[in-house]
Amino acid sequence: MLAPVLLEILAWYIEGEEYNVSRAITVVSVVTGLALIALVAGRLRGRLPTMLVTAMTVTAAGGIVLGFAAGFGPILWNGHLSGELLGLSMIGIAAFSLLTGTYLLVLFRRGLYVPHLEATAGPSPTTTKRKVIGESEILIRTQPDISAAMEKALGSCISMIDQEDLHFVAFFSPGGCAFYTDVLDDADLQHFFHESTPEERRITYLKLGRQIDWIGQRLDAHLRLLESGTVIRTVLDVERGALFHYWVDHGRYVVGVTLDQRKVGEADDKMAKLVDMIRGHFTLPPINQRNRPEPGGNLRAIREDQAWPESGS
Repeated sequence: MLAPVLLEILAWYIEGEEYNVSRAITVVSVVTGLALIALVAGRLRGRLPTMLVTAMTVTAAGGIVLGFAAGFGPILWNGHLSGELLGLSMIGIAAFSLLTGTYLLVLFRRGLYVPHLEATAGPSPTTTKRKVIGESEILIRTQPDISAAMEKALGSCISMIDQEDLHFVAFFSPGGCAFYTDVLDDADLQHFFHESTPEERRITYLKLGRQIDWIGQRLDAHLRLLESGTVIRTVLDVERGALFHYWVDHGRYVVGVTLDQRKVGEADDKMAKLVDMIRGHFTLPPINQRNRPEPGGNLRAIREDQAWPESGS
């Protein structure tokens, strides 16, 4: 900010001009304004496109009013036809801009724009502590003040975390991520990290959790026609491990991660049990009860000379 002012003063001194206070104020005002715009734009990030579209929509609404006045004013005042044509053209352009801006605002409101999800995610947990249970060193990060029910939910998550199968769990409330806990720093898991660090993984898991929850909300809108209720479980079974999204209640959900592809089933069972425990802390009934069949329980042996049944069972 000071550099342009100093250059102006240096130019005045070299050229022998008189010191112009109004010119200095103008330069400072312009530079300050640009700096503030850059600062606000940097802090808004994902909200900036929404604000720009909002400004376009408001401007378009004003353009319709001005276009109507320009189009029909000359008629009322016995003016010429050219003014009417100009005004009607302005109305058409402004109406198109208004409809476009409204449509984009609706899409942004639904979270279609991913940076909008990140910008409206709320503060991330910052209070950090570590706890050693058995052979596992567990990282715990929470919001500064959490309720008694949240404390109980956190305790349930810590009891499920293990370096063998379930490696990361995060709980989200309407205000954002309330807490997360993991064992990603455990020495036995370091062979899972090649091009990323545990801290980078945590940030990515939180972003993925919010995006999967948004996708679930979009699916809910379509599933209402089938009267099937809310999507309560989403599993991204990737090549290396899996990411789980479990619905707890309106605005609340849990995200879990296993890094080991061999432990996807065990981690999934733990998540289902964990969610029912958390729902109990919020005085909600269980929702994920399911009994897995014993290995071979639904199969029967078939002799080599016996025909294969049509059902394939």
